[in-house]
Amino acid sequence: MYSRHEVQVTISSAKHLKNVNWRHGDIRPYAVVWVDPSNKFTTRVADGDTSPFWDERLVIQLTAPVDDSILHIDIVHANPEEDTKPLIGSARLSLSEVFDDVGFNEPLEKTLRLRRPSGRPQGKLEVKVVLSEHRYHAPEPYAPDPYYVPPPPPPYYAHPPPPPPYGQPGYATVTHTTHVHHEEHRRNNRGLGAMAVGAAAGLLGGLAIAEGVEELLDD
Repeated sequence: MYSRHEVQVTISSAKHLKNVNWRHGDIRPYAVVWVDPSNKFTTRVADGDTSPFWDERLVIQLTAPVDDSILHIDIVHANPEEDTKPLIGSARLSLSEVFDDVGFNEPLEKTLRLRRPSGRPQGKLEVKVVLSEHRYHAPEPYAPDPYYVPPPPPPYYAHPPPPPPYGQPGYATVTHTTHVHHEEHRRNNRGLGAMAVGAAAGLLGGLAIAEGVEELLDD
């Protein structure tokens, strides 16, 4: 798990280093830098024997709060012979001390005293340290508007309704049908009236014929 802070360490130079390679020549020192021992960083190998110059910056992501983090630096001789112990000297710096002195985003130039594995002081190391936040920030998770309600889908028709007849509104059909019924009713009434007139005429005719027959018989 990572902290949201990082430390930028510039390894500038050193002096009065012990020549651990004195049997075979000059030393060729480089720096090993870490906060978490499982994640170490190194500078290039510098010339200069016991007074090397690097001016190299390393950026280390913190894995713990600043108050609980300690910067470790080892100065090591490169490619040692079999009878040469490569560690030249070590230094430590509490990052809470950096924060107390300058806070975040401000450089602290510091002279650290190097110590041999026995604990005896041997040499000095010039560094510059800056505490800062990450330059990368993950994007905020997307959250939809809680008040947004999507519109309902349009109605689905398996078969579209038929258009009204003659391009008229649907209610015109009722009016037209009612008018047809009135016309049929009037036609039916006319037929009944004609039938009644015909029946009456037939009845009168029958009466007239009967009276004629009776008159002939009387004659």
